[in-house]
Amino acid sequence: MTDAQTTRAAFEADGFVVCRDVFSATQISALQQHTDVLTDADRAPAAAAPLLDFEATQLDGKPVVQRVRKPYEADPFFLELARSPVILDLIKPLLGENIRLHHGKINVKAAVVGSPLEWHQDWAFIPHSNQSLAIVSILIDDCPAEKGPLQLLPGSHRGPLHQHHDADGFFVGAINPDELDLSGAQAVTGAAGTLTIHHPLAVHGSDLNRGQGPRRMLFMEYAAADAWPLFYGVDWSEFNQRLVCGEPSPSVRMEANTVRMPHPTASDGQGRIYDQQQRFTNKYFGAPGGRQ
Repeated sequence: MTDAQTTRAAFEADGFVVCRDVFSATQISALQQHTDVLTDADRAPAAAAPLLDFEATQLDGKPVVQRVRKPYEADPFFLELARSPVILDLIKPLLGENIRLHHGKINVKAAVVGSPLEWHQDWAFIPHSNQSLAIVSILIDDCPAEKGPLQLLPGSHRGPLHQHHDADGFFVGAINPDELDLSGAQAVTGAAGTLTIHHPLAVHGSDLNRGQGPRRMLFMEYAAADAWPLFYGVDWSEFNQRLVCGEPSPSVRMEANTVRMPHPTASDGQGRIYDQQQRFTNKYFGAPGGRQ
């Protein structure tokens, strides 16, 4: 089988694929250096200020960056990386030749105060007219098991779309762990530069960082050019500027999909998954070893 066939076969079977030794040492070093600047509240450029989210708890009296939203808007390095043939050659077998960058972020997960993320499916947040989406994540730092690695549930991409609401119907951005068989969950540990691609329905989450130093990950959500976002207005020019390869689609491809309502909005802190999950009562992560 070719590399493309191997990637597609693993993605279709498990809902994710882990790729190692994708980047050179020079590329990894550049990724770390550019991330260092954006995630340091004292050094971040002015363009990054509106893109930074902070942990509720400070460390040594200083604010701790929790997330950098759309890092490519503050530093063109990240847009260049999103367009890199190294990445596109891996996702073209999954999405085709015409691909758009839907969204991106750097999740920091600082040691001691970094927040976990409860089990969830990205589709609950980013439904489109079809499911031709692939979420790429890249380890910016080495990530052993104690640093709260990304965990994925094989086969969960086949559905269903789980409820991400509480008993009152309020969107909390998390799945009740009692509804999941988590015995087969796989943690993505490894060296900086390890790359994972997962399906938008793949169930995933991550625990606290109990190690030394941050566990930073870059996430880039890619969509086929004919996948139309269902829950936000589109500026056609800006929309097409996020095309990373191929041509814009003159039509929208529709598939039968499940979308649970009400969908999260940006009001009342509902635009951020960390805020949403604070309202979730049946948490899985946070206790030593989770609730396994």
